[in-house]
Parts: sequence; C-alpha cells; structure tokens
Amino acid sequence: MSNSNIGVYDCVVIGGGLSGLIAARNLHRSGKSVLLMEARDRIGGRMHGHRLASGQWIDLGGQWVGPTQDRILALLDEYGVRRFPSPVHGRTVLLFNGDRHEFRGLFMGYHECEVPGVTDAEWRDVTGAWERFHALSAALVTGHPVAGDQNQRLDSDTFARWIEENTQTDFGRWYFAYMARAVGFMGPAEPNQVSLLHVLWGQKCAPQSEHPEAELIHGGAGQVPEKIAAELRDQIRLSEPVLCIRHRETGIEIETAHNRFAARFTIVATPPHLAGQIRYDPPLPPLRQQLTQRIPMGCLVKILVSYESPFWREKGLVGMGIGNRPWIELCADSSDPESGKGVIAAFVVGDRYKRWRSLNDKDRRSAVLSDLASYFGEEALSAVTYDEADWPADPWAGGGYSAFMPPGVWTGFGEALAAPVGHIYWAGSEIAERWGGFFEGAVLAGEAAAKAILAKLEE
Repeated sequence: MSNSNIGVYDCVVIGGGLSGLIAARNLHRSGKSVLLMEARDRIGGRMHGHRLASGQWIDLGGQWVGPTQDRILALLDEYGVRRFPSPVHGRTVLLFNGDRHEFRGLFMGYHECEVPGVTDAEWRDVTGAWERFHALSAALVTGHPVAGDQNQRLDSDTFARWIEENTQTDFGRWYFAYMARAVGFMGPAEPNQVSLLHVLWGQKCAPQSEHPEAELIHGGAGQVPEKIAAELRDQIRLSEPVLCIRHRETGIEIETAHNRFAARFTIVATPPHLAGQIRYDPPLPPLRQQLTQRIPMGCLVKILVSYESPFWREKGLVGMGIGNRPWIELCADSSDPESGKGVIAAFVVGDRYKRWRSLNDKDRRSAVLSDLASYFGEEALSAVTYDEADWPADPWAGGGYSAFMPPGVWTGFGEALAAPVGHIYWAGSEIAERWGGFFEGAVLAGEAAAKAILAKLEE
C-alpha cells in the first residue's frame, strides 16, 4: 500500500450513489474541498440504467418518483430531466390461485379501484385489515421509531403474525404478504422476517397514498448521477473501496488499498451493512456496531423485458400485473412513450429469489417470460431484450430496494442509525426519516449530512 497522503480535504464522502453525490455536490457548491470515493467502477449506486439498442432507456435500479417527493423533483427540474405519468389507462391483471381477473385501478387498499373479481368476503377482508393497518401506522410519531412501551410491543412482533391475526382468507393473507415483498414498506422482506413496527413505519414515512410511483423519467433515472458528477469533475475516485477510517478529535484519515486521505470530516453514504464492513479506529460505539450487523438488504432482482411495442395496450391492459405466480408477483409498464417500444419491469422477491437464482440463465429467462405471458398473453414470450439486475449478487449493494429492520432492531439499536460518531456522519436512503428507500430519501439524507458538516466547518 502506498503511504501517500493526497491532500487534506474538508470532507471525504464515501459512496457515490445519489445520496453521496448530493452531499459532495452541496459541499463543493459551498466552497469546501471535497473528495468522493466509490468502490465500484461507476457512480450512481442503485440509481443505474443503460440504453438499449432500440434507443429505449431502462432503469436497473429505482425508476419512479411521486408528487410529494419535493427534493428529487426539484433535482430533476434543476438538470432539465423530464418526467411523464406512469401508465394508468386500461385494466390491471390479478392472477390468484389460477383465476384471472381484470379490473380498473391499481388494486391497493389505499387507492380507489374496482373490486378485482374476488369474492365480497375476500375484498372485505383486505379492506378491513388495511384500515386497521393504516390506523396503527398513522398513530406512530413522525421520525425514526424510538424505544417506548407501544413501539417495543410492535417491534417485538413480526408482520407475519399481524397478518395471521388480522386476515381470515387466503386472499387477504396473500395480499399483505405481497405488500411486504413487492411494495416493500422499506425492504422488501418476507413477512416473517420483518418487524411489524418497521412495516408500519415504512407506511408512515413513505405512504402509498401519496402515489410514490406516479411518474417515470424520460431517458431513465440512471442519467441523473452523471449530471450531478459533472460538477465535481476530478473530485471523484472510482474503484477505490475504503478499508479503514481512523478518526480522532482533530480529524479523519481514510485508508484504501492504494492511498491514504486526510479530512476534517467524512460522510459514509452507503447501506448500513456496508458501512459496518469498514474497519474503524477506534471502533465505533457498541450500539452502532450491533446495529449494522442487524440490517439486511431486501432480497430482490429486477428484470427489464423489452418488446417492439407495448402490445398489452391493444388489449386494453395498463401493463400492471399482480398475483401469486411462481416467480413474478408484480410487474409494471415502464415504457418511455417517446421511444415507441414496450418495456415491462418485473421483480423476483423474497423466498422466490433463492429458487430462481438456482436456475441456469435459460431457465431463469423462461420462468420470467412464462409468468409475463400469464399476465399479458403469449406475445410476452417474444421478448426483444431481457436484462437482469441481480442486486443481492452486487457486493456493493447486497440487495434492494432498500434495507429493513427485523424484530427488535428499531427499539434496541435504531438510535444509532443516523447519529454521527465524532467527525463521521452517515447518509444514504436508509438514513432518511422521510421517504426512506426512495430517491427522495437519498436526496434528503445527503442534504442533511452536508448541512450538518457545513455548520461544523463554519464554527
């Protein structure tokens, strides 16, 4: 290892995803010296995509934004990135226990929609349980959950047990399990893996009633990181994972496999479990160390399938499918109308992932296309392109969409999630108190970390 000490910076930002980019950019705009370090050979983290040969862009990571996500919308406007409404015209497909139903609406307990062909008893089961779930969520105090009698009771429980107690039909039980996996409530996770408090908080801080998937981005969200990075020029170092952070009262020394860097402050803008893999000297406080051992990422692969055209629209379908299929419980039309091509985003989540990952490449593709054909017809078998974003296989992500809290973690260790440790600050979508797990949360966390360090630098 080189012993070179390349400059002394006001702040070194570790992690070149959206949150780290925003933090570094804001510090740079304020006239501070900044270095952004990224372990991958690219920036963007989970905000990542590429252009197909057809000219259509696809997002391998996040892709949607919603009307109350003020900071990400302002960012898109600032860089002249245009948006368009997610498709809503047509019928959604529900496949449950081999039965097919088509209905208008997005089929969520929090949206108005037609009853999707299930029995009255099944629909009452879902809507009644949703009202109870929403009431519990609404009663939470805004901000990260803290210890207290009520929160500890909720945190000691799994979402699976709540589902069992609050639903009476197979359809109702599946519906809430689907919500935990496909929608995520900050995760996603299987219901038996995640704290009831966590899913309630996920709904509180990122409510589905605020339509977080209302819009898509012309040219894909994956274009945004490069626009931010253009302001930082030579202040970004790629393919340089951090091995050790030495922190003292006087500042920070950061060690990689090749270099050492000195800074007054650092922002670690990675998923918490990755922040926990860095060595710290002296070691971090015990609560922080224990916390980072207990926050897994969701187990999810995103699959983008493109077609010559969005053929499902000719059938009056909106391009959204949900159901208890073997592989795909959720898929959605992600076509950019300016391309004329059709794109479906599909997700293999939770326990399905392990079975799917054990298949060979050909069988994985066949499994996904077979499920898409069940939703949209035989034309779905004739894909032009097929792309997998296997986030659990990415060592610098570890999963997607986001991290989740198993039982006992919020009330036992959650106070250490965002608390700075000396000159070390934390960012990343998982750190945000509002819209955690979304682009909005990443921007908010990056802005907050930069603001806190600016205040310290100006003392």
